[in-house]
Amino acid sequence: MNRACLLFISAALAARAEEVPAALVQPAAQIQPLAQPQATQTQATQTQATKAVAELPQGAGGGQLAPMTSAPNALPPVVAQLFHVGGTLEVEPLLSISLGDPFYRTYALGLRGEQHFGERWSLAAHVLVGASSIAAPIELCGGAPCSSPARDQLRSTPGQLQFMTGFEVSYAPVYGKLSLIGERTIHFDAYVSLGPELVSERIAPDAVLPLASRWEAGGRASVGERIFLTDRMVVRLGLSELVYGSKVRDRTELERKLSFEGGLAWFFGAGR
Repeated sequence: MNRACLLFISAALAARAEEVPAALVQPAAQIQPLAQPQATQTQATQTQATKAVAELPQGAGGGQLAPMTSAPNALPPVVAQLFHVGGTLEVEPLLSISLGDPFYRTYALGLRGEQHFGERWSLAAHVLVGASSIAAPIELCGGAPCSSPARDQLRSTPGQLQFMTGFEVSYAPVYGKLSLIGERTIHFDAYVSLGPELVSERIAPDAVLPLASRWEAGGRASVGERIFLTDRMVVRLGLSELVYGSKVRDRTELERKLSFEGGLAWFFGAGR
């Protein structure tokens, strides 16, 4: 009896095994291999990046330039000075207009030549020829109605400059760039200069004697900037303060004349 039960159980198990789908039973050779570790993909990416950096052009110091990315915080560093003036001769036809004059406003045309020894230091010489107009902000009052002063009434007042010439030592401590709404970049440098000046002034010894020309010594201090249009042409703008001694009615007085200067300048020479 027991033997018959065992045979029946064995036959039942064999029948159940035959009912299992063949698709669930796969040979060991067909088991899919596991995916490669992510570290292998990372090493391949690093190798490609290294090759891309090696293909970049070399910078000024011989090192590889850093690749640019589109991230805002990865902007390229500030580049070196683009326009150079060292070793060149700068020639500028200039216009000068005096400002805030007590008696006479001076308009002058001239020429400036400046030798640049480097990017910072230079030596300049200039010549200006001018004419004057009455600019006195006063009125004369007497028996007649008040009126602006006539030229004959101001003949003994200073400020009628005819000729100016001098030398200047200039130093340019600042070179900068200004971006205009991301469309154009303006390159400029700022300078200060100082030097002696010789002026010719027309002035009468008193209100009766006629006008006469005489030479006076003084000095000039200037501040301004060059705006580069090309590597050979700039717009030059500046303010200068002329100080000189003038003899007014037998007394020597210190006169000051503030002027605006501007013009186009060109650079000549190979430079450095």
